Amino acid sequence: MKLEYKNTEKKRGILILEADVGFSPTGDLSEEKDLESMAVKRGLEKVYGKDALYFNSSGRENRFSLWLSEIKEWSNQKSVTTDYSIERQRTYEDKESGNLIGFFDFSRELFGKKQIKVSFSLETSEVELKADDWSTKDYDRSSPIYRKYTQSERQLSQTDDIRKAVEEIVHGQISHLAKAKLIYDWTRENTSLKNTDTERGAVKVFRSKDGNSREISFLYITLMRAAGIPARFVAGAFGEIEKKQEFHSWAEFYLEEVGWVPVDCAKGLFGKLDNKRIIFSKGENILLEKGPANSEVFGINYGRVFYLQPEAVYLDKKENGLFALKKSKYLIVKG
Repeated sequence: MKLEYKNTEKKRGILILEADVGFSPTGDLSEEKDLESMAVKRGLEKVYGKDALYFNSSGRENRFSLWLSEIKEWSNQKSVTTDYSIERQRTYEDKESGNLIGFFDFSRELFGKKQIKVSFSLETSEVELKADDWSTKDYDRSSPIYRKYTQSERQLSQTDDIRKAVEEIVHGQISHLAKAKLIYDWTRENTSLKNTDTERGAVKVFRSKDGNSREISFLYITLMRAAGIPARFVAGAFGEIEKKQEFHSWAEFYLEEVGWVPVDCAKGLFGKLDNKRIIFSKGENILLEKGPANSEVFGINYGRVFYLQPEAVYLDKKENGLFALKKSKYLIVKG
């Protein structure tokens, strides 16, 4: 049993991230100020539009930080080169999952328009698991990979209902590969793809039986972990040449003596992956150096963001008021 890499394709392109930040002071944000705050928001909407993100400052600090997961080499993504239009203050390694993360500090220029261009080139390969025999080696349960990627955590909660469902799905199967395939088949048969901008975790998707590619990946990973199989999240995009790009998520599970095996429940791929993907980050609940402890607006808990596809931001101001944040990202790929 082994992973085969084939049909390598060269790509070059540009990733563009843009942000436009506005702010209007509101003074004390007490209940008596609600009407005033609504009027401030309407004023900002005239400039930034209704699709921008509007939120209150915490009044703690003047800060605008951006973390950008770098396009780096993985097993099916090689010969990577990158060039940035502006200098990063720091680049660090996420030692838990192997991501490289660039840190940008815009605190001195909190407001107005900002743009980062990342020019890149790389080679991507198809991945396919070749398995004449589906018997698998048992896991070393003391290994860092097993301990990290079988735990229950934010967005990947292993409830009693999920554990019970997994027991019924795998029904006494011994092979970890066979279990992974049974869980994949169940996920495909019992969920439907729904294009939303939500961030529902595995428990809600398990109940609703629908979700976007992120949410369905959350569910598959959680079911796998409940079965005792290490699994993790992959954030990326389709890198099809000269086409409009789609940001996309999928999963991987780990087999001893084989490595990380790709699974894309949303696209119907088990043990294989096409050569059109560009990978931004792997793993979940990624630690942000210099990050805030918590921010409900930006999905940061205990200094961690769930994934980087490819960016995370944090924005605040000492003065109480209402922010308008209009973000966009584009991926342009050529051969």
